[in-house]
Amino acid sequence: MKRLYILLLLNGIILASFGQINLYSASTIPDSLKKDAVMVVREEVIKFSIKDINSAKYEVHQVLTVLNEQGKKYLQFQEFSYEFRVLDEAEIKVYDASGKKLNTYSKKEMTSLNYGEGLVPEGKLTYFNVSPPAYPVTVEINYSIRYKGLFTYPGNYFQHSNQSVQKAVFDVEVPAQLSLRYKVLNCDYQPEITRSGNKEEYHWEVKNLRAFKTEKHMGSTDNYLPQVLLGPNKFQLNEYDGDMTSWKNFGNWYNTVYQKTTELKEDRKLFYINLVKDAKTDMEKAEILYNYLQHNMRYVSIQLGIGGLKPFPAGFVDDKKYGDCKALSNYLKSALDAVSIKSNLVIIEGGMDPGTVFEDFPAHYFNHVILCIPQPKDTVWLECTSTTLPFAQLGPFTENRKAMMITHDGGILVNTPASDYKKNTESIQTLIEVNEEGGAKVKTNSILSGDGRDEILMRFHDLKEDEKRKYFINQKGWKQPDNFEISNSKNKANPYLVNTVMDYEKIYSFNAGSKLFFESRLYPIFDEEIPETEKRKNDYYFTCPYQTIDTTVYKFPAGFMLESIPQNKLIQLPFAEYSCNYSWDAATHTLTSAALLKIKDRVIKASDYAQLVDFKNQIMADMNEKIVMKKN
Repeated sequence: MKRLYILLLLNGIILASFGQINLYSASTIPDSLKKDAVMVVREEVIKFSIKDINSAKYEVHQVLTVLNEQGKKYLQFQEFSYEFRVLDEAEIKVYDASGKKLNTYSKKEMTSLNYGEGLVPEGKLTYFNVSPPAYPVTVEINYSIRYKGLFTYPGNYFQHSNQSVQKAVFDVEVPAQLSLRYKVLNCDYQPEITRSGNKEEYHWEVKNLRAFKTEKHMGSTDNYLPQVLLGPNKFQLNEYDGDMTSWKNFGNWYNTVYQKTTELKEDRKLFYINLVKDAKTDMEKAEILYNYLQHNMRYVSIQLGIGGLKPFPAGFVDDKKYGDCKALSNYLKSALDAVSIKSNLVIIEGGMDPGTVFEDFPAHYFNHVILCIPQPKDTVWLECTSTTLPFAQLGPFTENRKAMMITHDGGILVNTPASDYKKNTESIQTLIEVNEEGGAKVKTNSILSGDGRDEILMRFHDLKEDEKRKYFINQKGWKQPDNFEISNSKNKANPYLVNTVMDYEKIYSFNAGSKLFFESRLYPIFDEEIPETEKRKNDYYFTCPYQTIDTTVYKFPAGFMLESIPQNKLIQLPFAEYSCNYSWDAATHTLTSAALLKIKDRVIKASDYAQLVDFKNQIMADMNEKIVMKKN
């Protein structure tokens, strides 16, 4: 009997070991989970254990098989630590394709760096990159995070694109008197909820999820990735207790945090009053103060106090001449208060593709602070970290989204302005003086306003001269010249001007005997990435709506005669428009091409995507049409 027991015990150990070996071996992945996948989640167990209103533990166990080079991002481990969130333990084990363990790396072998601007190195980044000897490779990742203040609860993505899942578990444990809120997005994975003693337990489990592909330009991952959001009811950071069950209550917490940070010294208040003394309206006063901010204060990313949520006092910024987004916004609010102009801080998520803010689910979605001056009409929005945005203009970083405005009566959800294609305009005038040999001297004048101006200020204005020329060729797609001179607005003017003078030894594209074939313009007027597909499933997102106005004038020598020009073109859709018209002046041998492109809407519905593809194809076909001249 004793021998039988030992045999059964050994048998169990062998079977368990075999199960473990199978888990780490790439050969045991079902074929159905390999299709379209760059990585397979073999096993994932995540547990978020809330101890009380102020502390919790987050534990992660993952076994991931990376199938190829395209999945190498899953071999990069990185976690941030700061005052209220600390990485306790971390370990990574690496296995080859057969499941044989190759290496084990502990936290002490990983790299830890302070992050920030160096003024207040409060945060720390711990990271490690696994270098696989070959693919497929399997990594086992185990780590835990300790929370010492609970302002946000970590949610969970059940699956990412090009990733399949064999089994994944997400467990949450919370004291019943605290409870929690959850919201499931892009799936119907509802939790199993049980109550044990004085605790509530939430259990999500998914199995055998096949990989899916994403489409280009889908916007935020909130639009398509299956996930669950978690939110606290009551929370506490340091001595600041809060309630997140309504936007009003959440905003009141911010009011408490910002108390005693808005005061300026009396002499500084008088300084600002004197600064605006000649202004006739409140908006003129506000613009003067905003311009003062832009020219005298410096943006520095600082994460100080209660997790980076409480700003430096306005007096500190006024004295030191720097601050982060919340400090600069709070400072300008205080300066406006000094001249009797009321304004409101706005807590917002900045980014090109922000996540969704849900009216029915108050939570901390945000990473940025701006300022708003409410008006009966044309409310003024101010980006206090920018030295280039004009007064009362936001860019793609904060347009088109919901945010929480902080009022004396708490928080309210507001919409920032929608971007307007008419305000985002690039107007280009090009004169091409063709010589007898088919070369040319080209002069262009570009005028940019709105988001196009903001982009060129970020990507172009501060480049060296040679890099500016490369920008026009590589980024803007201009035909490569033989000689290139470029000049631009020196003071970041609005609108912004860029002028070029270029020489081309040969301006035409090709010839057939005495016939020379010329492009209608020297750059692509529409070069957005719009892939063709049988049927689009998700809406398509442009960076912003915009319009481009192009006038290209060819001046030909007397020996050149017009053979043919493209037909005039007009394409009109509810969300976009394109036109191109040609005119020939025989007396002066001048050919003018006038084109207009309008992208009126930032978001194109999936149901309209086929029209968008056809729109681009028609423009591309028109752009490929040639002006044909005959040389005598």
